[in-house]
Amino acid sequence: MCVISIIVPIYNIEKFLPCCIDSILAQTFTEWELILVDDGSKDTCGSICDEYATKDGRIRVIHKPNGGLTSARNGGLAMASGEWVMYLDGDDWIEPEMLELLLQKGEETGADIVMGDSLFAYPDRDVPYRFPDWDDCKITSLNRYITSVWTCVWGGIHKRSLYEEHQLQSPQGVTYCEDFHLIVRLCYFARKVANVHRPFYHYRQQGGSVMHNLNKKTECDEQWVYQDIIRFFKEQGVYEDYRKTMCWRMLKSTQELVLERETWKDFLTMVPEKKHYIWDCPYINLKLKFNMWCLTHHLSWISRLMLNLRKLRHGRI
Repeated sequence: MCVISIIVPIYNIEKFLPCCIDSILAQTFTEWELILVDDGSKDTCGSICDEYATKDGRIRVIHKPNGGLTSARNGGLAMASGEWVMYLDGDDWIEPEMLELLLQKGEETGADIVMGDSLFAYPDRDVPYRFPDWDDCKITSLNRYITSVWTCVWGGIHKRSLYEEHQLQSPQGVTYCEDFHLIVRLCYFARKVANVHRPFYHYRQQGGSVMHNLNKKTECDEQWVYQDIIRFFKEQGVYEDYRKTMCWRMLKSTQELVLERETWKDFLTMVPEKKHYIWDCPYINLKLKFNMWCLTHHLSWISRLMLNLRKLRHGRI
């Protein structure tokens, strides 16, 4: 059995794929398997994967009909045989010492998850991002992670036993916040999470990515993910430990619903207890907070007035 299984979902990224694979081949730690999941690419990604596989026996290739990112990740996970699992998107790349240093940290600490830091790779600059620290208090650490800007399955390594023991995988058909859905569960079940604060993972920024093209589908996906995590915490009997931070997330994901009278009912009925956390929510501005507070305290006439003033300013009345 190899030590780490690296799963790379791939779709129409022929321009960037060799850089990704070459960064894995350049790792100082060599006991890995690379699972390249060609998710129905229409360009030359499939042949690029096959060509690399003929040159290195550690590389395995899956060719499948297009099913989206989560489908590709789950397909790779089903084939994984390593003690650890790592996800790497096919248009990103990693530093040569990433595997060696993350695994070393895992062995030193007995952690089930080890997270590195990342670099947001823009065409003209790199912007470092430091992931939140984890300590021995899981509730405090997980709440800190839930409130952080980025919650990603990439950038770290996870014990494969977490997936097997708790039947975890990425949510099928979800195109936004799918990482949050999985990583929160992984961190909850992990006995220990550790950090290595070095920027190993280069997260390529592209205008055509989902993160840069948010729409009604991504908005609904985000709301569903947060509600499902709340359901999960309730099943585990720990919702009160994470109620505040999850309500903050729900307020963030439902803020657009406040801006149209037709969706006020949806805002009010979706996790109603979020109304108790409006004023200290870190994700939304003061004007929206006031609007939300009015809606949740039977002062909708003020919300209607604010909405009409907003439409007037934008020439919609």
